[in-house]
Amino acid sequence: MDVVIRPARAHEVAGLPEVERDGDRRYRGYDGVPAGFDDTVAAATLEKAGEEGRLWVAAVTPGTVGEGGTDDAAILGFALAEVVDGQAHLAQLSVRFDAQGRGVGRRLVDAVLSWAADGGLDRVTLCTFGDVAWNRPLYEHLGFVVLPAERWTPGLRDLFEADGELGLDLSRRVVMVRTVLAP
Repeated sequence: MDVVIRPARAHEVAGLPEVERDGDRRYRGYDGVPAGFDDTVAAATLEKAGEEGRLWVAAVTPGTVGEGGTDDAAILGFALAEVVDGQAHLAQLSVRFDAQGRGVGRRLVDAVLSWAADGGLDRVTLCTFGDVAWNRPLYEHLGFVVLPAERWTPGLRDLFEADGELGLDLSRRVVMVRTVLAP
């Protein structure tokens, strides 16, 4: 399977919530997420991020190549970045359930790290579950460390608290950070 990480195309944005929902199947039965949780990134947020070059997809192509690149790509995952208090923030990383554990998420994180470095941002932060075997350990493997609450910026604190407003169990959430190496 040949997976390409590239900027999302406008016509692909509408399908990203389904990718997010599919990837979130991994949380079924985990009590840090409320039963029936179905929140996804808003379409307008994804559209704006795509326009601003802060949204990447992991795509598998069927071999059809058109003038503008590959057509009819199957999207396996996506990464959404933003700038929070002058630093890069990985706002969402989603990989389809059947594609998890194959390095797709790692490659999407690499795209965010490269974007941050190219933009002169010296670190990337994220919020994740600290007690789930496929969250915090993955990010630690990628060089992220838990950022103590006393070092959170106001924007990071707001993002963390917004997770609680969605119903996520904040006692299980952590903020993580990784220094970005210059290109």
